[in-house]
Amino acid sequence: MTELLKIEWLKVKAYRTFWLLSGLFLVIVPLILWSYELILKNNSQMATFLGAFSFPKAWETTAWIGSMMYPIMGILLIIFLTNENNFRTSRQNIIDGWSRDQYILAKFGVMITMALFMTLVITLCAVFFGLRSGNGSPGDGMGMIWLIFVQSMDYLALAMFLGVFMRRAGVAIAIYVMYAYVFEFFISRLVDFKVRAHLGALFPLECTDRMIPGETKLVNQLASQGIQPFEQSTLQLIAFGYILLFSFLAYRRIKRSDL
Repeated sequence: MTELLKIEWLKVKAYRTFWLLSGLFLVIVPLILWSYELILKNNSQMATFLGAFSFPKAWETTAWIGSMMYPIMGILLIIFLTNENNFRTSRQNIIDGWSRDQYILAKFGVMITMALFMTLVITLCAVFFGLRSGNGSPGDGMGMIWLIFVQSMDYLALAMFLGVFMRRAGVAIAIYVMYAYVFEFFISRLVDFKVRAHLGALFPLECTDRMIPGETKLVNQLASQGIQPFEQSTLQLIAFGYILLFSFLAYRRIKRSDL
């Protein structure tokens, strides 16, 4: 796996889009957190949220806000995968001696590495802003790190699915962004209010968003109608199910496609 990842690194290290999107994620997450912190401190009407950056709440606040930027890394993964098809890099890898299974393993290794990078950025931001608040200890609520990783994997698994099944990066990115930011949110809320409360958590990204609800928990409570939400463990199982489903579909597509 290490050797495969080294080869993948050689492909992207001189790629400007890779550095642009990775750097954007690295910069914009703490920038948004800093802006949110300023809003809370300067608005007396939001006093109830002033503990948002105190441990253990800091973990959830940071993860909730950081998750809004996950599609940035999903876009990067889509571009990476569609470029492999468009520039026939995949075919060249096979010609150079890779087995198809090695090629697939390398792509999943890239996805996991990206998820670890996203988790690391969110974790460092949580520790930084939490320590700035001066309340609590970083050790309080560290279990949230695992949920951050699961959520990032979920977003990337959907991106991998689209990147493998669609040849054109622009179309895949448009579908991904619209689904992640607009479509699923409204459809899941419609299901909550019109069908049954909390059933919106059965959607691919919404299940992980509700693991780390942040301030959207207020919206979820409005839709509760006295019905208990899904347990944290249930939401994780739903998320794992989607991660495995998207990964399997991507695996089967690569395995059967004409490289």
